[in-house]
Amino acid sequence: MSDKPAHMNHMPHFLATVAPITIDHAAGSWVYDTDGGKWLDFVMGIAVVNTGHCHPAVVKAVQEQAGKVSHAQMNIYRHQPILELSEKLVEILPEGMDQVMYANSGAEAVENAVKLAKQATRRPGVIAFQGAFHGRTHLTMALNDSAVHYRGHHEPLVGGIYHARYCYPYRTPASEDPTEYALEDVRRVLKAEIYGDDVAAIIVEPIQGEGGFIVPTSEFMHGLRAIADEIGACLIIDEIQAGMGRTGKWFGLEHFGVKPDIVTIAKGIASGYPLAAIAANHELWDKCLPGSMGGTYGGNGVACAAGIASIDAMRDEGMLDNATRQGEKLRAFFTGLQATYPVIGEVRGLGLMSAIECVEPGGKTPSPTAAKAFMAECIKRNLIIMGTGGALGNGVRFLPPLNISDADMDVAFGIFTDDEPALTRRSRELCELRLRIRDTRLCKRKA
Repeated sequence: MSDKPAHMNHMPHFLATVAPITIDHAAGSWVYDTDGGKWLDFVMGIAVVNTGHCHPAVVKAVQEQAGKVSHAQMNIYRHQPILELSEKLVEILPEGMDQVMYANSGAEAVENAVKLAKQATRRPGVIAFQGAFHGRTHLTMALNDSAVHYRGHHEPLVGGIYHARYCYPYRTPASEDPTEYALEDVRRVLKAEIYGDDVAAIIVEPIQGEGGFIVPTSEFMHGLRAIADEIGACLIIDEIQAGMGRTGKWFGLEHFGVKPDIVTIAKGIASGYPLAAIAANHELWDKCLPGSMGGTYGGNGVACAAGIASIDAMRDEGMLDNATRQGEKLRAFFTGLQATYPVIGEVRGLGLMSAIECVEPGGKTPSPTAAKAFMAECIKRNLIIMGTGGALGNGVRFLPPLNISDADMDVAFGIFTDDEPALTRRSRELCELRLRIRDTRLCKRKA
């Protein structure tokens, strides 16, 4: 018999939470638990609630749309929000990407992007990258290479997928150029594992998300574009985590000036409402067979209304500029700590998609222990962050809302450096008790 509260017995044990709390309500950068605690949120649903919790404009749009029509299946008829959102997305997407199809999640968006590429090229193969994360469906698991738990024990996975080295400047051998070191491995795959004319797509994150917020060189991204053109494959850029203003631009690809054939969008597109999009040129979509793609809930009316309000709020309130400014401030803060804390091996990111990589002092040996300890201390001090990014497990990731204030960022800086929590001792002690209870229960289950 489980020793969890009765209402918790109905959720699988592996869904352990980062913070041992139940949320009552949330606003802006903060969430409030059912015991009256207040927590600063630097995860935001994993880059989902980019406009902050319960942004008033998004709440109003959702309330109004729920009273009009909640769902109109896109193969049966259209609703106004899906048409308006499509126009807004085309305005901010790379030039020439003039049509959008909708799905429910990032994994669905990737599935459909790969299906589109395969139909358009009539080819079977896909090249993905080491450190990649594209979802948890059966196809996207095969594309993943960031950590074994995303794909282990599910074999056989979808075939025809090949992994090449991603451009990871910090961990490129000192004798190698980061760009060429990575691109040469793509060429190796094309020489040793799959013919170029069998490749339907190269799929890449402009900044690796679960891989640890790794920022490649611009030359690497342009090199992929050149290789895709050379072999006649589609270049799919997965903007699910890096897109919708997260990096200080609408899409991460804008930092590199590279043009994709297909873009996948989800997470921050609708401020917490389930929505995803696949964008491409109409000439590519015209090669898609009727009935081969779709879905019951894709382009839900309420979610599309939230998407419209999210884009408007980001634009009207200057959230992209704020993300750039606050991200630079956050990285400068940790860079300033490196001399004092050599466990901080690298500080990296773009906009408010920032991370530190923890190492053993005096070298680059990964230190997952330090990353976990740092995350645990933040949780004790009522700051929620994401840790253990990538296969090495030594990354700590920061994803505050794009409209975070200077005051809230200063609270975070105080939590990162103070010996005592910035919030109340009672909140810290309560959190420590919950963590001990959670860890005890997990140990009992494993036993």
